[in-house]
Amino acid sequence: MELCSIASGSSGNCICVGSDDCHVLIDAGISGKRIENGLNSIDLKTADMQGILITHEHIDHIRGLKTLTKNYNVPIYSKTATLKQIAITQKFTDINLKNCQALTTNNIDIGNLAIKIFNISHDAIDPVGYTISKYKDNAKTKKFTEKITLATDLGFVSETVQSALENSDILVLEANHDLKLLQNGQYPWSLKKRILSTKGHLSNIDAGFAINRLQAKPQQIILAHLSEQNNSPDIALNTIKQIFQENNLTDISLHVASPDRMLNIKN
Repeated sequence: MELCSIASGSSGNCICVGSDDCHVLIDAGISGKRIENGLNSIDLKTADMQGILITHEHIDHIRGLKTLTKNYNVPIYSKTATLKQIAITQKFTDINLKNCQALTTNNIDIGNLAIKIFNISHDAIDPVGYTISKYKDNAKTKKFTEKITLATDLGFVSETVQSALENSDILVLEANHDLKLLQNGQYPWSLKKRILSTKGHLSNIDAGFAINRLQAKPQQIILAHLSEQNNSPDIALNTIKQIFQENNLTDISLHVASPDRMLNIKN
């Protein structure tokens, strides 16, 4: 399986995940043009996508959705409440919803990909994370190969989230902020309070501890949704690596997703 982070951060989020036979987007928080250009760089097109999975309705996760629904016949998947909220958002009141499909169960199949939906804690209507696995032979076997998990925009790692992270081959996990940088930074207290709350964003330290608690560690980890004001790739990496060293964790490849640079990982 392959994962390509086209953009990750407060300004916009979009990740392509797939196998040789099937690809999906997770979120469309950048322009349709940037999404198309990003996919073109890995020899894909927006029209090749067999689905777009939306985690929640915040603008940095849906910014390009209106363009995509207008220009491409790609199914949009999200929770019922999320789709309703998108439909009444000012910039999206005339969005084409004919291809939107509400997620009413915790499991769906798209092509040869098995997708599981899990709840996360964030200040959105009904936010979720996703795990994506490839069927080994076909859906009837119920046997899978690699597993990719995406969990960002979460105020804390609940038992549900912790369980979802287990047995991932590739894990995309939020490492939004460094606590000291956030606390001493220029954000107003109201915004700091939101970020630090259980419905806000995950710190570097909390991300590291969540990884350490895993019984089956991922082969590759992508730190995602880094704050440009309250974090940096070096700080996030060093914080996580220190936790790894203190707990004798080895053989894990660490990467950082960027708001403006592509990151392509193959397992």
